[in-house]
Amino acid sequence: MKRIPQLDGVRAIAILAVFFHHALRVKMLWMGVDLFFILSGFLITGVLLSAKHHTIGSFFAHFYARRARRILAPYVLTLIVVSFFFGVTWMRHWYLYILLTNLLLPLHIPHPVAFDPLWSLAVEEQFYLVWPFAVYFLDEEHLRRLLVLLIILAPVLRGSLHFQEHWPIYTLTPFRMDLLAAGALLWLEWKRNRAGIERWGARISAPLAILGFAGLAVLRRYHISTDGNSRLGNVLIYEFSLFICFGFMLYALSGWHVGWLRLKPLMYIGQISYSMYLVHLGILTLIEPRISGIAGDALALALIIGYAALSWQVMESRLLGRRARITRPLAETN
Repeated sequence: MKRIPQLDGVRAIAILAVFFHHALRVKMLWMGVDLFFILSGFLITGVLLSAKHHTIGSFFAHFYARRARRILAPYVLTLIVVSFFFGVTWMRHWYLYILLTNLLLPLHIPHPVAFDPLWSLAVEEQFYLVWPFAVYFLDEEHLRRLLVLLIILAPVLRGSLHFQEHWPIYTLTPFRMDLLAAGALLWLEWKRNRAGIERWGARISAPLAILGFAGLAVLRRYHISTDGNSRLGNVLIYEFSLFICFGFMLYALSGWHVGWLRLKPLMYIGQISYSMYLVHLGILTLIEPRISGIAGDALALALIIGYAALSWQVMESRLLGRRARITRPLAETN
């Protein structure tokens, strides 16, 4: 799978949006997580399809080993670091920290606020427990049909099922799978008609984003928000977010005036964005009571970047380098 440089910039925009959502309380910047989901669906589907020619054992062993090397070590390190600062009472429910962290908020299970962002990791990993099987056993046309079904099913479920509060809709995989599916569908279209996306992507992205932002503005005018937990809001807010994030992905893939997404500082932040995401809320929680305002937020951002850069340099890049050495012989023998 050939690297697309500006997607590192997309990662950076996603993590910075999430940071400023929590630091400055800018409500709709939680959409950075939705952008992560679409980007993840796009990239992971590309990885899976490029390995589909392997034997079934190699295909699944390679994919899950790759996922473990990418996410596991920084995740465990985060659990250790957060425990040092916030205690270990969360370990009473240790079993939820294995693929089930998206249950913490809906079930009101006590945990450090630093762990709140972990719900999105569970959504991704739950999706990727199933998605490789679909990729391996279905041809691309049936994959497209399945993805369209998932994209339609998620808002239907959000509108049909109602809970006392909004957390289940926000954090549980069946209600957010449309984002990952949209990213996967985008990869299939990119593979089939890259020239078309490069030609028309930027033109399509603007109307999608405008529609999304206009829709959110109308909902806000009528005081419809995620916190309000109405059926209409649960359907439309996340759909408008999908339009905006999908439009931004189309723009990035089009290559039209995307040089700013390839700026080295932005691409570096995208490269280390995983560890930034893991620790950002914990560091904000530690800093804000002590240093308020812009100074506190700036210090928190510097510490987040510093932590993630150190994690990348000392641990993550070496694990990914080991992955590259392992996958070369795999490719040569299949």
